[in-house]
Amino acid sequence: MRNRRRTSGVRRRGVVFFLLELDFFLPFLVALCGSAALALRPPATLASLAITLAAGVVGGITPLPRGSEERGGGRLPWTWTTLIGVAAFVAARVLQHPMAPRIAPLFVAATAAAGAAEELLFRRLLYGALAVYGAATAVGGSAVVFAAVHVPAYGVAAFPIDLAAGLLFGWQRWASGTWTASSVTHAAANVLQTAW
Repeated sequence: MRNRRRTSGVRRRGVVFFLLELDFFLPFLVALCGSAALALRPPATLASLAITLAAGVVGGITPLPRGSEERGGGRLPWTWTTLIGVAAFVAARVLQHPMAPRIAPLFVAATAAAGAAEELLFRRLLYGALAVYGAATAVGGSAVVFAAVHVPAYGVAAFPIDLAAGLLFGWQRWASGTWTASSVTHAAANVLQTAW
């Protein structure tokens, strides 16, 4: 009779440990699938926008590993972190030539929403999953994946620019303590690229 109880306890404990491991690895799996979907999306179509928004929704609802949840009270106030990020993209846009052609307002809104959706996937979900390994790993890892996902759409030449943007977004996530600062910056950067 004792053997049955021990076996039963081991089985239950095994299931609990499996579920804990699933809770830990689920964000990585979801981030990998979302990144693959973004990398394989067709360029600038309604389907690509739908894929981006779906990846963002999934990135927003997937639970993070225990201990990596967002906490308020980051190292810098949210407003300053966001202003620094937006100012960096405004400066880059002012220095960039030629200016983009004027685009329809609906497309501008869609690119802003796409930026916010990507931040849900990369700076909420992936950053949160990597945060258990330290801030440097979370900032760097989410930036590298972010840049790699954009290679099919923009080419290898854009990788360093996307990596720099990903590092800035990751720094904002770390400094503000929330993904929303990088989300506002990413949306603003997309608008600057399309509308101005």
